[in-house]
Amino acid sequence: MIVTLEQFQRYTNVFTDNEELQKSYIYSATDIVTDYLSYNPRYKILNTSGELDDVINIDDIPEIIKLTVMRIGALLQVEGDSNIGVTSKQFSEGGSRTFINTTDFFKYLIQLSKYRKIRIW
Repeated sequence: MIVTLEQFQRYTNVFTDNEELQKSYIYSATDIVTDYLSYNPRYKILNTSGELDDVINIDDIPEIIKLTVMRIGALLQVEGDSNIGVTSKQFSEGGSRTFINTTDFFKYLIQLSKYRKIRIW
């Protein structure tokens, strides 16, 4: 994991008995971030063959990477609460509007561009 369950819970301020579900949000967000980076920041790449070696201490991972995992995980958690792609707005006059959209993680991922490994196929 790039972030711990405790860090995620403090970030989202959501404490629940269903910790396995919260861990799935963390793992899913980690997958999204590592796919964007083209590597898992928990590992050091030692050579051009891409062999992975020592696991890096979680405290040594740049904070922006950990924050991005928590941001994306929090969005996944909100969607998991029956709010997939739905945003509502209530107006003081009693009316409301509902907006349907898809979650775009790119605005969070772009902040990691300097850590990204360029893929060459």
